[in-house]
Order: sequence, then C-alpha cells, then structure tokens
Amino acid sequence: LLFASLSLLSSNSQVSYGASSEKLGNTEMYPSFYRTVPSDKNLVEAVVLLLNKFGWNWIATVGSDDEYGRGAQGLFLSRAGNHSICIAFEGLIPTDLADPKAKNQLEDTIKLINNTKVNIIVLFAFSQPAQALLEHSISMGLSEKVWIGTEAWMLSDIAASIPNIQSIGTVLGFVMKASTVPGFRKYVADLFTSVQQDKFCQESREFNHRMNSDTLDTHCKQCDHISPHDVSSTLSHSQIQPVYVAVHSVAYALHRALGCTHQACPKASIRSWQLLHFMNTLPFKVNSQSFRFDQSHGTNTGYKLIFWSWKNGTLTYLPVGDYEESLYINKSQIQFHTADQKEPTSECFRHCKPGQFRQLKGFQLCCYDCTDCPENTFWSTKDSSTCTPCLEHQWSPVRSTRCYDRSERYLFWNEPLTIALLTLMSITISLTCLTAALFLKNLETPLVQASGGKLNLFALFTLTLLCLSCCLYIGKPSNNLCMIQQMVYALCLNGCFSTFFIKSLEITLVTECPRCAPTFLQWVTQRRAWLLVAFCLLTECLFCFCYLHLGPDYLLADYKSLPTQVLLVCNTESWFAFALLHGYNACLASVCFLCTFMVQTSGTKYNIARGITFAILIYFIIWIFFVAIFATLKTVLRPVTQIGTILTTSLGILGTYYIPKCYIILLKPDLNTVDYFQNSVKEEPEEDSK
Repeated sequence: LLFASLSLLSSNSQVSYGASSEKLGNTEMYPSFYRTVPSDKNLVEAVVLLLNKFGWNWIATVGSDDEYGRGAQGLFLSRAGNHSICIAFEGLIPTDLADPKAKNQLEDTIKLINNTKVNIIVLFAFSQPAQALLEHSISMGLSEKVWIGTEAWMLSDIAASIPNIQSIGTVLGFVMKASTVPGFRKYVADLFTSVQQDKFCQESREFNHRMNSDTLDTHCKQCDHISPHDVSSTLSHSQIQPVYVAVHSVAYALHRALGCTHQACPKASIRSWQLLHFMNTLPFKVNSQSFRFDQSHGTNTGYKLIFWSWKNGTLTYLPVGDYEESLYINKSQIQFHTADQKEPTSECFRHCKPGQFRQLKGFQLCCYDCTDCPENTFWSTKDSSTCTPCLEHQWSPVRSTRCYDRSERYLFWNEPLTIALLTLMSITISLTCLTAALFLKNLETPLVQASGGKLNLFALFTLTLLCLSCCLYIGKPSNNLCMIQQMVYALCLNGCFSTFFIKSLEITLVTECPRCAPTFLQWVTQRRAWLLVAFCLLTECLFCFCYLHLGPDYLLADYKSLPTQVLLVCNTESWFAFALLHGYNACLASVCFLCTFMVQTSGTKYNIARGITFAILIYFIIWIFFVAIFATLKTVLRPVTQIGTILTTSLGILGTYYIPKCYIILLKPDLNTVDYFQNSVKEEPEEDSK
C-alpha cells in the first residue's frame, strides 16, 4: 500500500520519494517539484569513482530502454569520458519482455559484450529487464564479470532468485543511505492483525466504494496468504524512509505556513504555492536526522556500497563502503570471483607515467597505449596526447619531461685523440727542423746543392708552418678560423710544391730538352728560381682571393649529428671555391709527377727525380682518401681528418724526399761527392749498355 503512488500531491507542489531522473532537477522547468531521494547524477558520480578506485577503464554499460535506463546511462557516458573511462560497449535492453524481438535483442547484447573482452559491466535497469539480461548471460555461458548495479535491481528478490545466479561473478552496487522508521514494523504487524478482523474489512470496502469501486475493489487472492514473515525483508529496504521524509517535509511546511505552535494550529486557508517558500528555507528534522532541500530541490543523503556476499547459498547484502562527497571502500571485505579473490583487471589503457604520451589504438578513440616520448621531445602536462619537440639548441633523453641545453662539441685540447695528434705534430716538426738544420750545415755539399740548395730550406720552412697549422683545427672554431684554415694549408703546401716544380723543370730540361737546357736552366737555377717560387705563391694568393669571394668555409652549428651536443664544425660553402684553392696545388703536383716519373739514371748517379715522384704520389693517394672522407664526414672527426691529412702529407714528403738524403749525409758521406751528384739526372746510355 505504501508504494501505490510515486508522489504526494498538493495541488501545484509535488514531493516525490522515488523519482531520481536528473531532468527533474531543472528548477526552471519544474519549480514546484521536490524529492527525498538523490538524483541519478549523484549515483553516476559514485559509479565513476568506484571504477577509478579499482582502475577499471575498459567497460561495458547496459541500460533498460526506459526513462530511467536511458537517462542514467546518458549521464554515465558523459561523466565516464571526463574520467578516462573507455566504453567498449553501450546498449539498451527491452523492457517489454513479451515482445518477440526482446529475446534476440538480449542475445545480441550478450554476444557483443562477450566480444569486447571486458570484465566490468555497469547495469542501469529495473528488476525485470535486469533479470532477463542476467538469465541470458547465464544460459549463454558468459564468463564471470564484475556487475555494477543500482538499487533498482540489486535489492530485488527477483534478480537474486534467478537459478545459478552466483555464476555471473561479482555484484557490487550502490543503494541509498536510509535509517529505519521507528514503529513502522509494529504498524505493519498491527495492520496484518486488523486484516483478519471482519470490522476492518467492512470499513475498507466501504471506503474503497466511495473512492472508486471499479479500480480499488479488486480482490487479490495471493494477498490472503501473505504473512508478516513474507514481507520482513522488504521492511528493511531503503525506499521506506524517503516516503516518511516526504510526508514530513509537507507537514513541516504546513506547520510553518500556518504558524502552528506545539499545542495547536490556527484555522486559515493556505494555497499550495505558498508552501514553496517554506519548502526552500529552513531545514526539518525527522527522527533526529536533519534534512534540507538543495538548489535542485533534492536531498542527497549519500549511498552505501553493497556487495552480494554468498555463504552456503544464502545471499547477504554486505555494506563495503559509502559515498557522500567522496567514496570510501573497504576492499578487504570484497571477495571477487577470481582465483585469488582479488579485483580483476579491465584496462584498455593504463595511466601513463611522466614522459609517456597516449597513442590511440584500434577504433576506440578513448583506448590507447602509453608510448615513451622519443629523443629530443618531452612530455607536457598541457597535452598528454603528443610529445612536444625540444628547441633546436636543446635535447632530451627518451621518456623525458623536460629539455636540456646542448653542450658544445668540438675538438678539445685535452682530449686523448688531440694529445696524440699534437704528439705526432711535434715529432713531425722536430724531424723537419732537424732535417733543415742538417741541410743548413751541409748547404755547400754536392747533395744539398743538387737537391735545390737554399730552396730546400724554404721548402722545409713551409712544411714546418704546414704542421703548425694543425693548431687551427683544435679548440672552439669561429668563422675567422674556418676561413683561414684552408688558405693556410694551401699556401704552405704551395711553397713546398713550388720548389719541387722548379726542380722538376730542371730535370725535364736536362733529360728531354738538352739543346735548350743552357738557355733556360738559368731561369730554374740560382737566384732566378726564387722568382718562380714567388710567382707560384702569388698565383695561389689569387686563388685565395677567389676563394674568399666565392664562399669560404663558415662555422656551422650542427644539431643533428650528435644526440645531446651541438657540433661546431667548419662547413664548406662552395665546393667550386674549394676546388680552385686546392686544385692549383694539384696541378703543380701533376706537372712535377709528369716531369719526373719517367726519368732514369745510371747506377753510378743519384736519381733526384725519384724522390719527387714518390712524394707527389703519396700526396695524391692521401688526397684521394681525404676528399672522400672530408665530403661526407659530419662529426668531430672532420678536423681530425684534416690534421691527419696535413701530418701524413708532411711525413710523406719528408720520408720520400728528404730523409733518404739525410741518410746519405749521415751514414754514407763517401757518396756525397761531385761525381755522384753532378748531372745526376742526365742519361748515360753508354754506361747503361755496358
């Protein structure tokens, strides 16, 4: 009898004890509607917090195809997306189970849920649609799940009495907090006693006849067999207190509107709209518990989290938590259906750690993998779906939350490789200086005079400068350093090659043009030879000017070659200018090689041409490797390559042209004679034939 109607009516005002739809909370559309139960909005917030507490973000949600199911599910879907909960399946189940299509709809729902592989199902439905869905899940062999329900079906004996209901898995859900109504059990017991008396039945029939005999005077045969024991479990349900509170809210409003005292109320007429003011203002107490309607004309008493606890086939609604403004759960009391009785996992994604971004997978827009941010990117709290690239002058490791400034990288003075190169440079300079000193001491000897005399000292001086130019490639480079590196190298090498060029011309005149030799030898010997050296150097200076005009090397900050550092390297702007600068030396070397490589002498004469040939040959071999490496190398080894080229070229010239002569001066002084070196390049076929 208590649940025959859903609301208490007082003309325009309405107080509901069962309507939880969020739509009714709109006070502009329903200004005179009040309720003594929380709205579905509070229920949905509790469910979302429950899912977050257990880390369940890959779920299915099902609602009954009615106002309650559609409304609650719609609210849940909007809230779930804001809390990183991914909906694998959402669907509605029919409420008209007599419809022939209802069975197929229920079976399709179970199949689709099974395909999603979710372990959590949120069900918003009344008892009968929920019963149909649970029965089909059992008959179709759906694996055990965690079912999250609401008071609409969780406390229903209809759902709990389904055969083999324990096989569905774990059932959790929220029911409204409500205290017991004092004296209500005694009232029901007295009512059952009165029903057995004829006087009560007669009065009841007369009352029903006056009200509406067609609808109320219907006899329920099953009701004759109901006892107080049959309804004892229903008396403890939480739906009883809202009815009691609803009646008291109207009574308190009338009490205030009439200005009643504890003894009596004055007789006065009160219109229904006058009650609204008193409904909105002061709180009222029911059984020492204070109640007050909020801005949406509702009372949020909170929820209890209930767990279906089965022991020996008996179901107990075990409270395991509560929700008001926050959710508390006593997890130790919940025994899940898993083998270890711990909560199952149901994750389409996991909460990404700092330094990871969300990468969508499949067709679910809210389903993603956590992927580490790659190098030179970082994770920003402003956008967790992508990684933000670092600025060009910065770097970051994998899975980073910030960027770091790059350190500068070049060939440092204190590096082991630099020390090794400097040691080799010192050795090369020492050998060059010793050779120069030896040649200076023996300057008037036939060997030194035949090799070029004072031109040898000039060549050794330029080789020393060439070796010293290695220091230009060590340390922090600059635009000026990059610009002069190649020019110093080219000018120093040109000074050495110009002496070889003069000696090669002399050899060619003697061997290939003996008739013209007396006329032109004076231009390649004695003091006039220095004019040719000056001419070669001036020509190289002209090419240096072209090099500067066309595009000299410049300082390049390379941010790509090294992961954590910026590489400071001299970069070639114009390969044409580079070719002009070094191509002139290559031409001189080619002329020297062509003038000397076919020259032969008798075994009794020293072959000066052979030393020039091998020196030029080594130069060409070194430069073939140098150009191939230099053009492609973009690391700190680029200046190392240039230093290595300078030192190997210098050592090659020393080893093939000067060291053999030092050997004769020091260890074979008997060969250092005019006869052995005079006309050493002139062929003597008569002696050869002998």
